[in-house]
Amino acid sequence: MSELLNPNVRACFAIADELRRCGLAEVCISPGSRSTPMVLGITRAGGFRPWVILDERSAAFFALGMARQSRRPVALVCTSGTAAANYMPAIVEASLECVPLIVITADRPPELRDWHAPQTIDQTRLYGSRVRWAVDAPAPEAGCDLDAYYRTVACRAVSLATGSAHGPVQINLPMREPLFDVSEELTALATSCPSSDDRVPYAVVHQTRAVLSADAMHRIAEKLEDTGRGIIVCGPGTPDNLPRAVVSLATQLGWPILADPLSGVRYANHDLGLVVDAYDVMLRDRAFVRDHQADAVLQFGFPPISKPLAQFLALRRPVHVLVAPAREWPDPAQVATDIAHADPADFCLDLAGLIKRSSCLSRWTQSWIGASRAVRAALADEVDRDRDMFEGKVFVETLRYLPPNSSLHVGNSMPVRDLDTFLGALPRPLGVYCNRGANGIDGVVSAALGGAAVHAGLTVLIIGDLSFLHDIGALQIAVRHHIHIVIVVINNDGGGIFSFLPQSALGEVFDRFFSTPHKLSVKGAVTMCGGSHYRPGSWDEFGTTMRAAAAEPGLHVIEIDGDRAHNLARHREIIDAALNALRSKSQLDDLR
Repeated sequence: MSELLNPNVRACFAIADELRRCGLAEVCISPGSRSTPMVLGITRAGGFRPWVILDERSAAFFALGMARQSRRPVALVCTSGTAAANYMPAIVEASLECVPLIVITADRPPELRDWHAPQTIDQTRLYGSRVRWAVDAPAPEAGCDLDAYYRTVACRAVSLATGSAHGPVQINLPMREPLFDVSEELTALATSCPSSDDRVPYAVVHQTRAVLSADAMHRIAEKLEDTGRGIIVCGPGTPDNLPRAVVSLATQLGWPILADPLSGVRYANHDLGLVVDAYDVMLRDRAFVRDHQADAVLQFGFPPISKPLAQFLALRRPVHVLVAPAREWPDPAQVATDIAHADPADFCLDLAGLIKRSSCLSRWTQSWIGASRAVRAALADEVDRDRDMFEGKVFVETLRYLPPNSSLHVGNSMPVRDLDTFLGALPRPLGVYCNRGANGIDGVVSAALGGAAVHAGLTVLIIGDLSFLHDIGALQIAVRHHIHIVIVVINNDGGGIFSFLPQSALGEVFDRFFSTPHKLSVKGAVTMCGGSHYRPGSWDEFGTTMRAAAAEPGLHVIEIDGDRAHNLARHREIIDAALNALRSKSQLDDLR
């Protein structure tokens, strides 16, 4: 667009136009002055769906949720100063989860830095190692043609965000005043110049998929082929094409699959015959752990949610093959013997082709599957007969009312652990999402709203009260952008998960510094933002509420009153009953 006279808008148009050509469709914008040229460049380029979100922190988590669910990069635009700093928590999460974000931070020009100029901080490499790439671009100048540079920067940013190591990138763009020419922009708005139909990027980047060499695959196959006592562990962060491939490989190996609820393997319409879903309880039994030490572990994705599983994997160091994205090493216990930076589905297919063995189920595998079924049946029976508003029953009850093509978002702390423990494998597709990169409670509502914005079906978020209150500012996003979401808030008046930790024995100190009772209802915040609030007193009322909320577009918040002491006691009772069922089955197997 050579007719543009203002150098800032010209540069920003070049960046926006290339992002569009590279396939970006979603951009989250937080209003500010210094970023005005970027907003004008996006408007001129066309082809974007802009999401205006007032708070940068919420905007960044919203973009994270969109990019994670759509598996496509999303752009973020903010003004200079602390606005950019408010992106940090979501960028940390995106980096750890390998979610592609294009972060465009407007900045003051270099001559104003470090002189106490207003809204000026050091934004160069602001996010440090959390981004895959950061560039402090030159400030646009009249008479200096950098069009090719800005276009190439945009192409490079998208390629690095979506390459073998997905993740966020930063384009820091300093701009001098005048930021734009008012008459020029008014003329452009009046004539509504269409953008170019050219969809070919200025620089086309040809990506590669990570594939192990034939020699490496043969060495791994030799280590695994003769091992009968093996397990496959599928954690969060696995690609959509993994489940069927890993089931096929497990069938070939004859090994059980310990499927995390965020892996995409536990809830799907593929064969679930080898899926073990009750390991979180099974691995609390010392005898079971003693008798089921594996000689080989094949692990996909990031570390699983279950602490008992993590402890089980750290007990000894057998052959442990970890398949992970490039540059990632998700092995907190440092037990992996082999790291395979390869596409997980391709790895499964290649390995299955090298394994030459009978696919009949061994006694080892049958023991895992039988134990899982016995424990799952005991858990289901205990939860089913519980008529109180027990927190662990929320997922089972919610599932009854989820229509097809629903997605489920989960808060950290207790909700995601209850999901792992109480909701077994299901022969139906269900996308499940959680901010498991940093395992924090920050930005959960914003991320769920971002997921809902790009999902055609119903989105339900199940979250604890502290996490909900921490992100309460995100509710205005739902109303402003007409997003349909049902949020189930388990309100046990504080940090419920701490009741399960040693701190709970500290008496008054525990109440003051850990359980943090707030004595708040969420109703006021919900109604302030134009949403609908419900407080069911029974599971029957909950079901009626869920059906109504699922059918009516808008923001719906269902608040469930919890009691931390009762929840702790009931958890222990249910898990003890399930462990007793496991021991009874083991004794029966020994008699046979």
